[in-house]
Amino acid sequence: MRGVAHLGVLAEFERAGVEILGIAGTSSGALMGALFLLNGAEPAVKMVRAFVTSGLAEDARDLEGTSANGRGPALWRRLRHVSTLVRAMVGGPPLSRQALIERVAFFLPEMELAELPRPFVVVATDSATGEEVRLARGSLRLAVAASSAMPGMVAPVMWAGRQIQDGGAVAEVPVRAARALGGPVVAVEVSEGLQAPDRGAERVPAALFRAAAMGWGELRRRTLEEADAVISPAVHHIHWASYESLEAAVAAGHDAAREFLAHL
Repeated sequence: MRGVAHLGVLAEFERAGVEILGIAGTSSGALMGALFLLNGAEPAVKMVRAFVTSGLAEDARDLEGTSANGRGPALWRRLRHVSTLVRAMVGGPPLSRQALIERVAFFLPEMELAELPRPFVVVATDSATGEEVRLARGSLRLAVAASSAMPGMVAPVMWAGRQIQDGGAVAEVPVRAARALGGPVVAVEVSEGLQAPDRGAERVPAALFRAAAMGWGELRRRTLEEADAVISPAVHHIHWASYESLEAAVAAGHDAAREFLAHL
């Protein structure tokens, strides 16, 4: 849901007549970039709204134990979290590759990356080596699914004999991939903010997630230094599956882009 802010940014760029020469996207940024190139910003937002009401956007939870919508008593949410962890440890990721691809298929037609109207690169991570993988040819659906395959939530996707997964592991904001398309590079940063420690923050897995988030934050800071400009919509507090925050995320993208353009 934080990634939906990209569409608010792109809508303002459209309105201002800013020419987009190409897009590089990671995870939700890859999905939103493809939707924009195929449909334009406002129609893309309508598609996301349709997804949220379709039933495919179930009450998702991450392995950190945060309920996307926070529904139900605290004890019930805790029990569901324990159940999610146990199933993941015993039976593997809770979402199958096929289920992930079916969700991506809701948004995107079966077509080749090279068929998009402007250059587009999807960024993923090689599960075996940790290398950044840039996908510019092949199936659009499969590439976006691979870039969105969150570790622990879904198994890596097979691509040309390699197992690849969420690009956010090494290139949460794919500045270098965008630079390879040309320049100037405008980065849209919609990462999750580092939460203040609270009760239970020292427990596993909360402590491990927090430590990892610190590392990702430093990597993100260094990556953004390589961009020509950075737009940061105010969505850092939004959970990745907080579907009720869709309109707020889009509005945050509009606001951040308007401020950026006003000072350009």
